[in-house]
Amino acid sequence: MDTQENSQHNGSGKLNVIFHGAFTFDQRTEPNRLLALMPKIPRHVYRAGSWLAETDLRGRTQSEEVVYELSGVKPGAGKFSPEQHQNVMLKPQPQEKPAVAPYATLKFPLPKQITSLQVAEIPRAAFTHPEYLLVDTDPQHIATVQVFTYDILDENALSLKAQDGDGHYWEPVFTGDYINLHIFAAEDHYHKPSNAQEDFNQCVSLLGGVKLRLQTRSLHTSGILDAGQLPPGVAPEETETLALRTLRMARLGRLVSQNGDANLAWYGNDALDGDVEACGPVIS
Repeated sequence: MDTQENSQHNGSGKLNVIFHGAFTFDQRTEPNRLLALMPKIPRHVYRAGSWLAETDLRGRTQSEEVVYELSGVKPGAGKFSPEQHQNVMLKPQPQEKPAVAPYATLKFPLPKQITSLQVAEIPRAAFTHPEYLLVDTDPQHIATVQVFTYDILDENALSLKAQDGDGHYWEPVFTGDYINLHIFAAEDHYHKPSNAQEDFNQCVSLLGGVKLRLQTRSLHTSGILDAGQLPPGVAPEETETLALRTLRMARLGRLVSQNGDANLAWYGNDALDGDVEACGPVIS
């Protein structure tokens, strides 16, 4: 990848916001914004920032909610579409108070484009109360990675501001004409073979009155993607899960310490590049 030092920005910058892991995306509560709700799940970490430089995202403490808003971008008209068959989308429901509160809520202007990546198939029979599903298809689909793309209005104003208290500091870094902001709500290590069921159901629990639940032990999706499958400005390495990245960085450290070939950390025919477990999200 290019670095900030050798990149040339021509004044038509774009921002990719790359979501990894378990999120509930709400595109009905505020018509001109998309809300990304982060469920509080044991052993998950919540981080945001430039690739490999993400830092912990402050979240709810007891009854005090934390809400962030993205600024510095031009609003678009992009929304999740059921016709794309890439995400689990729910029918509109009467507003009820959710049983649990999110770890944090992030509010985004509507993006110029939404790209859903690393899509897994889910048999309809794996859901209880499938009548809540918006699309009557079998199988259903779920994407592990979501990318919101924006035209940058003012690169100096790019920020995640908090409605109350400190916002989240991150240093936007241009690679060519693109800045990428990564947001994780996921594990940084493995503690069991799959978290797909737990993560999905925690996402749904952030929506009041929805009885839909997932009952499956495993959901497999593709590993690192080819560049041709990605939106402009996103490198294949940036789509990797946080847990896999932790393992790969450990291997890279061993290679470097032993004067080995660092390129072997990305060798394509090993267990780290196989199928990975799907994790969230759900779209309301």
